[in-house]
Amino acid sequence: MQHNTEAEVLRTIYAFLDAWMLADAEAIEAILGYIGEDFTGLGTGPGDYYPSRTAFHALIEREKKAMPYPSTTEVVWMNARVLDPSVALAEGQLRSEIQIEADTHVVEPRCSFLLERQGPRWLIVHCHFSVSDVMQKEGDTLRDALEGRNRELEREVARRTAELNQSLADLKAAQAQLVQQEKMASLGALTAGIAHEIKNPLNFINNFAALSRELADELAEEIDEGTGAEAIQAILSDLKMNAAKIEEHGRRADSIVRAMMQHARAGSSERKVVDLNALVEEYVALAYHGKRAQVPDFNVEIKKNMGSHVGPVEIVPQEIGRVLLNLLDNAFDAVYERTAQVNGSYAPQVVISTQREGDKVEILVADNGPGMPVAMCDRIFEPFFTTKPTGEGTGLGLSLSYDIITQGHGGTLMVESAPDHGASFVITLPG
Repeated sequence: MQHNTEAEVLRTIYAFLDAWMLADAEAIEAILGYIGEDFTGLGTGPGDYYPSRTAFHALIEREKKAMPYPSTTEVVWMNARVLDPSVALAEGQLRSEIQIEADTHVVEPRCSFLLERQGPRWLIVHCHFSVSDVMQKEGDTLRDALEGRNRELEREVARRTAELNQSLADLKAAQAQLVQQEKMASLGALTAGIAHEIKNPLNFINNFAALSRELADELAEEIDEGTGAEAIQAILSDLKMNAAKIEEHGRRADSIVRAMMQHARAGSSERKVVDLNALVEEYVALAYHGKRAQVPDFNVEIKKNMGSHVGPVEIVPQEIGRVLLNLLDNAFDAVYERTAQVNGSYAPQVVISTQREGDKVEILVADNGPGMPVAMCDRIFEPFFTTKPTGEGTGLGLSLSYDIITQGHGGTLMVESAPDHGASFVITLPG
């Protein structure tokens, strides 16, 4: 009978030790399953004592976190003695191997367990493990090995963190440079369009100035010859009309130059109330002439549907202009690409429209180019994502446009496209 009782006690001890080797969460619950509610403590040496089941629970959690290395434990020997029908003592020796990187550390603690029968089970109410480290020389204990490895890991983490911080700084610098390049690219397209646009008023100014000089000479001749007041008045009327035309086209040239300066001004975010239709019309012309300056044989039908009730909108004009230039340039590229692919019946077309919907305004830029798959539409606004060949695009234009519309103006920028059905971009702005 006593032999059977001792076997039951040993089964509890072996099950307890097996539970100790389980994974973290499982181990904690399994170990506590063999610990009595009236547990009086665990000790491993002087000053290292855990006097309650709660303290023992906290110890297990700490041990599992502090020992992430592979380990095995076996029982060298274990004996059990029944001290009373409800009290038993188990004593033995364990052998544990812990693999820390390439090194194997062996510990062989002595152990003792006091158990009580609680119902049909034997549960541990007190236990003690000898601290084998005290018998080893300083610097060669398991604790020393763990602390040394932790210091190595901390140094490695610090080194890699420094490398990551440097990589992040380099990436931010590169991104800032690419963003600036993208802005300069849009400025280049704007400048090309402006160069063409500004020729018209300058030509008018030059022509009217030359005509006015001729009229002035004619007026001088009429005065010298004593011509009547009626002829002189007619010449003066023509001169006055020419002066008005010179003034009109001079102001036009001045507004174009100011628009370019506003577009180029870094970091400007001044909001203004502007006529949205007029802004769109202006940038459509600039984008088209900019494309023609880059590709002289470029041709496209531009259909403009400007809503009659759009009215003024408070925006940052140069930023919305930058978005329009980007969308229009992409649309022009798309139809030009398809023109090169299709011979004969294809007629390249880009549609620009505006409309007011309640307290919002919409701008549509659509093309009948080759289009793109739905999966590509899902990524089109990601930074550095581009459908253009290497070297022909930074992949930042649409990303910057998206940020300008959504973050800078509290609006939305959406795309719809399908292969062979072109692409449509819709800007929605608070109106």
